[in-house]
Amino acid sequence: MRATRSHASTGRRLAVVLQALLAFSISAAGAEMDGLEEVIVTAQKVEQNLEDVPSSVSVLPGSFIEESGANNISDLNGTAPNVIFQGMVFMQNTANLAIRGIGFFDTDPFADQKTQVLVDGIPHARVTGLGHDQIEVERVEVLRGPQGTLFGRNSLAGTVNIITKDASAQPGLSVRAAAGEYGLAKYVLNAETGQMIDDSLRARLTVSTRDYAGHVINAFNGSRLGEQDSNTLRLKVDYRTSNTQTTVTYYQLDEETDGMATSNLTQDPGGVSDGDVHLINMDTDGFNNSNERGLTLLSDRELGTGTVSVAANSHSSDFLLYTDLDGRAGPQPPAPGRNPGLNVNIGFDIDHEQDSFELRFHDAHSSRWDYVLGVFAFWEKARRFFYQNIGPPFSSTFEFEDSARITVARQQTNSIAAFAQTDFHVNSRLALIAGARVTRDEKEATVGNYGLPPPAPQRPPIVLDAKTTWDQPTWKLGAKYEHSESVMGYLTVSTGYKAGGFTSRATVPENVGPYEAEYVANYEAGVKANLLDNRLRLSAAAFFADYVDLVGFVRRTNSTGRGNEPINVNLGDVEINGFEIESSWLLRADLSVDFALGLLDAEWVSFSIDLNNDGMVTDNTHLDVLMAPTLTAYGAVQYTSALLGHSLDYRLDARYQSRYNAYGESNDDIFYRPGTTLINGSVTWGWGDRGNSVSLFGRNLADKSAPKLIIGASVFPVAVYEPPRLLGVELRLNI
Repeated sequence: MRATRSHASTGRRLAVVLQALLAFSISAAGAEMDGLEEVIVTAQKVEQNLEDVPSSVSVLPGSFIEESGANNISDLNGTAPNVIFQGMVFMQNTANLAIRGIGFFDTDPFADQKTQVLVDGIPHARVTGLGHDQIEVERVEVLRGPQGTLFGRNSLAGTVNIITKDASAQPGLSVRAAAGEYGLAKYVLNAETGQMIDDSLRARLTVSTRDYAGHVINAFNGSRLGEQDSNTLRLKVDYRTSNTQTTVTYYQLDEETDGMATSNLTQDPGGVSDGDVHLINMDTDGFNNSNERGLTLLSDRELGTGTVSVAANSHSSDFLLYTDLDGRAGPQPPAPGRNPGLNVNIGFDIDHEQDSFELRFHDAHSSRWDYVLGVFAFWEKARRFFYQNIGPPFSSTFEFEDSARITVARQQTNSIAAFAQTDFHVNSRLALIAGARVTRDEKEATVGNYGLPPPAPQRPPIVLDAKTTWDQPTWKLGAKYEHSESVMGYLTVSTGYKAGGFTSRATVPENVGPYEAEYVANYEAGVKANLLDNRLRLSAAAFFADYVDLVGFVRRTNSTGRGNEPINVNLGDVEINGFEIESSWLLRADLSVDFALGLLDAEWVSFSIDLNNDGMVTDNTHLDVLMAPTLTAYGAVQYTSALLGHSLDYRLDARYQSRYNAYGESNDDIFYRPGTTLINGSVTWGWGDRGNSVSLFGRNLADKSAPKLIIGASVFPVAVYEPPRLLGVELRLNI
């Protein structure tokens, strides 16, 4: 009863606030002002006004990303309802994403994502590299719910599309320089050629570098953990004629990280036994080096009957990680398990190559039909070397050079799909939606285990070859109804699919797999409105999702017999329902408010398995669904005034996520992220007519220290905490 009254009271307070804001907005209507800017998205493979898209889409503009001091996707956490953007524990430049309660944080190069991430419409197949810095971003589109028809495989929970800026028609040179606490130094140089060769050719070159000294200290030797050196380059060449636009992009990203900034929750319970969550009571070390290279071709050609589009990409990446899993030094409690004195260092060397090609045709010439159809092909090769250094007596040092190669795993993936989706306009207000996609995925894996050198327990080497194929249709049905020019409602049923696969971490044959594919059916009803003379933009949606054969971790005995290894298996079925609302309000010409709210109710409906390698199959439906906070909320206020005759913009935002399980294999309190509100702000002064500005920004202004990621490592559970308050300044000059 207390909870019911609390929710009711919260609802009444929210209603009062909304009524007050509405009254204030109406009172300001007498002042002349432009309405909200139109937001263009590519959520249905073609450029559309956000308000015309019959699905839940959040858009984060590039200007907000720059002014807030954000560097990568994890810095956007909390800005979209029912969405979590986080980094990983051991691989600093990877991403841990969850949409509507479906999370994924597996760095196994064999494992497909549950949330697909695109860069300029090109799929990024692995979570490794998603945490790299993103530069000169035009916008980030977050599509919630399965996108199986148009975006295909691995869009089980949703799709994130990072759109970078195009080359400009005007020549120019711009510089961004930022400095902040904890040794933050960032520089971005952008050069534009403008239109050349009969105004048909233009190019844009962007390079950046960022240094960060790290905010976590190793209590045993005083060294900083998480020190980063990040470098990026992107070259865009754009060719345009009266009916063709072709863009070729070359990009490369390199990052080096020293030390793993993880807190050991056994030696330092809750991270606060010493009064500082960023003083780590484990003698951890290691490094994480990564680089990516790629070439993208995007081309649109207008024909008399419609538009033909091509999207092609070739991409390669390398990741090298070495980390201390036990952090043993000085007086400390023994590790749990059968080998309390064991010292463990591990390393991964991961190479990845992917190529993709999409050909599609879009027609919007008919008064009745809007449709897109196409084919998609994807090829991938992944290789993973696993190194382990256990000692003494198995090695004299714990250096990476002295570690033993335990497994070599390789996988080749071939995927091909055909898809089509159409809107049939029954009349000027009602349109019916239908779409389908057929996907064929083929995976071939080879896993070789060589074991540890003596005197470790010896097992015969294994070499396992496995090949499996999945054929999966996905579809979408629905309708949208335009009540007026400013109000649209929709109802859809859509499905998503993620292929099954193998586990590269496995060191014994029975742990390799395969596991089966995952599938979801999502039912959604929503409304989008543009009100108050284009000063209030509002969208809301309610949904129910039924996930079948969801894949996750279990623990199984490894080849040494002295420990366990996490492997992927089909755990069971999950049901999730929820509600989302987003709004942008231009209260006055100088004052705007953004607000977003997400509600989730997620539960296992079947989950019977031997979860902890104790030989007993148990009913685990009591466990909380991983990364599924009941409530997420976002609010931002932006106010514009004048200073020395030029604009001065103030922006303050608050991001709240209620308590949620960050591990998924236990309901123990240690594995929960508490309800946390993060506050960020910026003050930007712009001058001149070329977009010059200087910004003062602050992240985590309240200096919250909540854990943002928790995992049960093979020796101790460890956590990564929110970075402390960071203040900085950024200068932008356009020449």
